[in-house]
Amino acid sequence: MAAGLLAGLLLPGPAGAWPRLPDMPRAAAPVVPAQAQPQSQIPIQAQAQPPGTAPPASALPSLVLPPAATAEPPIFASLMRMGDAAMVRGDITRARAMYERAAATVPDSAAAAIAAGKTYDPNILPLFGAPPGLADAARARGWYERARALGDRAADGLLATLR
Repeated sequence: MAAGLLAGLLLPGPAGAWPRLPDMPRAAAPVVPAQAQPQSQIPIQAQAQPPGTAPPASALPSLVLPPAATAEPPIFASLMRMGDAAMVRGDITRARAMYERAAATVPDSAAAAIAAGKTYDPNILPLFGAPPGLADAARARGWYERARALGDRAADGLLATLR
């Protein structure tokens, strides 16, 4: 019986028209009190830009990111996030590929060099449950030295602990 009732609600009637739902009483719109501020204190809204035009360049500075962070292409941030996610999952080869691709996308990124080096570091890999065969101290050293050359001081500590 429920199937017949359900079919009657979902399928058009015999004449191909949808069944009419009963009119429901509508709630009255809430009454909003008038603003207590004088007209001179109400903020003026900026005019919207016509479609297809850009706002002036002076209106576009980022309030969240420093200027250096906005210069990196969006693919770089995506690659770094995918590499981080792969490392957390223990997929070291995937993380390695993502970090190395990020380093190739932005060659002067010390963060990408450090991250790529950690995928080879025999001190770091056991923390992620990686098998010992994935470690390569020479390659880790190369990535860390690249990061140090780019000015990252964290690379010094990683190089010191590398055996």
